Formats: sequence, C-alpha cells, structure tokens
Amino acid sequence: MKLRLLFAGLLLSGSALAAPETPLKVGSLAEVPIASLHPTQATLGFRQIDYKVNRYKHDAKKLFDDFCESAGAKGIEKYNDASRISDFASFSCKTAPGSELKKVNTAVIAPDNQLYLTDGHHTFTSFAEVGGLQTKVYVRITDDFRHLPNMTAFWQTMQARKLTWLETPQGVITPQQLPQQLSRKQMINDEYRSLVWLTRDIGYRKPDSPPPFLEFYWGKWLATQLPLSKMDLTSQSGYAAAVESAAEKMVAAPAETLLAQTDSGPLTAEKAGQMSRVNQKALRKLVSATGKLTYAFAN
Repeated sequence: MKLRLLFAGLLLSGSALAAPETPLKVGSLAEVPIASLHPTQATLGFRQIDYKVNRYKHDAKKLFDDFCESAGAKGIEKYNDASRISDFASFSCKTAPGSELKKVNTAVIAPDNQLYLTDGHHTFTSFAEVGGLQTKVYVRITDDFRHLPNMTAFWQTMQARKLTWLETPQGVITPQQLPQQLSRKQMINDEYRSLVWLTRDIGYRKPDSPPPFLEFYWGKWLATQLPLSKMDLTSQSGYAAAVESAAEKMVAAPAETLLAQTDSGPLTAEKAGQMSRVNQKALRKLVSATGKLTYAFAN
C-alpha cells in the first residue's frame, strides 16, 4: 500500500526545551548538538534508521513524540506544519525535559571534556537525518571520567565497564577507529542489529533494565545460528521471512543460553527477554500498511 505523505522535509523544535543552566555532572541533563556526541560503537542497524526516517516523513506526530520522549518530556503537546528544529518556540512537549529522567539517552564525560554517547545512537542518527547534525538533543550524564589521566585510560575503563561496542561485521576495531560523529556515512551497517530490533515483541521483549548493547548481544548470538547468505534482505517479504527465522531461533534457544558476560553478570537468553513463542500477530503487523517493514522499505 502506498504511504500517504503528510509533509516533506519536516524538522522539529520546542518551547519546552530550554537549555539547562547547571554545569555538567553525573545525573545532570545536558542539551547539546548531535554533532558534539561521539559514538561508542561503529555500527548501526540501517533498516531501523530507514524505518524511523521514513515514518517521520509520513507521520509528524510520531516524530515529535519521539523527540519529546527522548528528552524525558513525555511526548508532544503542540506542533504545526511550520515547526522546525532550529526554532525552539515552534512546538512544545507535555512536560519539561528530564521529567522522566530514566528515558533520556545516556552519555559520559571523557578526559578530553567531550561527551561520549552510551545509548541512543539510532535515535539521534535518525534525528540528524531529519534535522541535521546541529539538532540539539538531551542526554543524561551517567559518569564523569575527567579524573582519568588520559584517553587511553578512558577507553580501558569503557571497555572494562562494557560501555563501548568495538565489534563490526568486518571484525573488532580499536577505540581510535570509532567514527567521530553519528552518521550513516561514517558508521557501518550491521544487518543482525536490524534483525534483532525488528524481532522485539516477536521473539524477545526488552527487559526493564537492559544492559548496554543488548541488541548487539542478541545479534552476535544470531550470527552463529542464522547465516544471512541464505536470506533475501533486499525485499520486504524476504526481510519479513528473515525476521521470522530469527525470532524462531530466539524462542527455541534454551533459557540458560549464554549471550554474553556483562558488567552486571551473565546475560542469558531468558534474562535478555526471550519469549516462549513467536508472536505471530506482531509478526503480521510488521508488513501491514503502517508496519515497521513497510516504512523501512518505503523508498
């Protein structure tokens, strides 16, 4: 079914998003341009970005809702066709940023005084594709590592704390090889990461307090179970079949299957949100007129 374009080139901003006056510290909220956030992973699931960007082009409310929710502001209150990211008076959220602090994506401060993103790479990359890298977003500071002597010590700490993902489909990289900005031009596509995101609520449910990089842990395990060379990932129907196969592998795994050793201990399939059976209703919804795969393949 052809998707109806509500309006093109939609950008966002909001009067509820006033800049914080407090200095950066652990627990504080920071309003920063996306360009200033350094990735702690080199890969993205490009199909997830496709979905978000195409959905935003066709569904203005979803764009504003996601933006406000990413700021911990509960969703959109008011917007119109003239709303723009560059104009902070052109829309408003339901509450002030940080009202739901746990929903704000996280970042840490490094010894170089830069912010390194530890959650929200897909969300902010999508916002950047809609509104540009100068789009201002909110992050919650979870750690201040400025006391460390240098960046080498910083990356050692990040790896020990499992706050960075240095694996790619082409192999493991060094921290120095991480991209400098959130951008599909600089980052690498990880198809397993896309598959895992699309199997959410079909083969697994995201836990209330998931470890960082949960989807990558599932994806790394799936890579040992499901060779993508046998899948058609170029069409909507082929991708839907791949999602179903991935979900079947997830639910069939023994509950005690070890996906990874995380900072909080062993991550088993059960702890990673494994479902007892494939949710066929949610699977069918993927390819409905407003389904995620329909938007992902809208181009």
